[in-house]
Amino acid sequence: RLLLAGLGACKPEGAARPEATPIPTSGGAAAPIQRSLPGPGVTIDLPRFLATNRPTYLEAVRRARGWLDELQVDPIELRQKGIKGRKKMVEQLDAYYRLWKVAGDPEKSELLEQIRRVVAVTYEDRYHDMASINPEWFKQDATSYLRAAVLMERLGLDTRRYRDEIKLIHRRLDEQMPRRGPHQQRTFHWYYQYFGLPEPFPLGGALEKGVIARRIDPRTLSVNQAYELTHEVYAPYEFGDRLDVDPFSEEDKLYLRNALNLLAAQTIRRRDPDLLGEVVECMHFLRFSDQPAYAAGVSYLLGSQNEDGSWGKYPAQENLPGFNVKVDLQLHTTDVVIGALTAVFDMPMPSVR
Repeated sequence: RLLLAGLGACKPEGAARPEATPIPTSGGAAAPIQRSLPGPGVTIDLPRFLATNRPTYLEAVRRARGWLDELQVDPIELRQKGIKGRKKMVEQLDAYYRLWKVAGDPEKSELLEQIRRVVAVTYEDRYHDMASINPEWFKQDATSYLRAAVLMERLGLDTRRYRDEIKLIHRRLDEQMPRRGPHQQRTFHWYYQYFGLPEPFPLGGALEKGVIARRIDPRTLSVNQAYELTHEVYAPYEFGDRLDVDPFSEEDKLYLRNALNLLAAQTIRRRDPDLLGEVVECMHFLRFSDQPAYAAGVSYLLGSQNEDGSWGKYPAQENLPGFNVKVDLQLHTTDVVIGALTAVFDMPMPSVR
C-alpha cells in the first residue's frame, strides 16, 4: 500500500508496533498518560512529545489508511437497511480527505483514486433521490448530502450535476431548518453560503442558543450535549478547513478550556476514542495545546488503535444481528481520530490577532 508522506518502508509482518511515548514533564518522570492527566501545575514539553511520537503517528495513519481501503460503503444499500448511508459514505470520504490534506504529491494521487471509488455512486441517478425520500430520511441525510459535495469540490472532483440536484432540494432544506439544533443551523449557514442559497432565516447567529453560549456546567453534560459542544466548535472552523479564524470570545474560551479539559479526562477514563478525538481536535482549533489534557488525549489516541488499523471497541454490538460494527461505529471513530491526529501533527494553527 502507498505510504503517507514521511513514512519509510512498510512494517514487516510480526514487527512490534511503536507505542506512544509518555508525556515529558518538567518534573522529569513521565505521567501515566493512558489512564490519567498530569497533575495541576505540570508543564508539558509539547514539541518534544510531538517529535518523539511522530513515527508512531505516521505508522498509525498508515495502518488506518489500510483499514479504510478495505471498507465497502454503499450509501443506498445501507439506507435500505435503515442506516444513514450517506453519513457513512461521508465519514469514509472525510477520513480520506483528512489524509489527503497532509499527504505528499505522489500520495495525494493515490488517495484520490481511492476517493473516486468512494464517491463513484454520486454520479448515479439512484444517489440523487433527496427530492423524493420521506421527510425523516431527508432530515437525516441532508447535512451529509451537502458535505459530500463540498469535500468533492475541495478535492477537485466534478460536481456540476451534484450542484444542480442541491438547487432542486433548496425548498426542502428550508422547510426542515427550524427543526435543526444550533450547531446544525450554524453548519447549514456555511453550506447555504457556499452553494449560494438564500437562507430561510438568519442562520449565522444560531450558536447564541447553543451549549457554549448557555454555559451549561460541563460536569452535567449528557453525551449528546458533549457532541453538540464539539460540533459548535467545528462549525465556525469549517471542520478544519478554516484555521485562520478566531470565532469565540474570551469568555467563551474560558468556558471551553474548562469544559474540554474535563471532557478529555472523562473520555480517557472511559476509554472512549470517539468523543476524545473530537475533543482533542477542538482543543487544537482553539489553540489549547498548552493544556496537559491535549497531550494526554493525543497519547491515548495513539495507544488505543486496534490491530486492524481502526479505532473503537464495541463488544456489546459485535454479535447483534444485521449490525456491522466496522461501518456502523468504527468508521466514525476512525474518521474523528484521523482528524485529530493529522491536525495535531501536521496542521499547526496560525496565529491570530
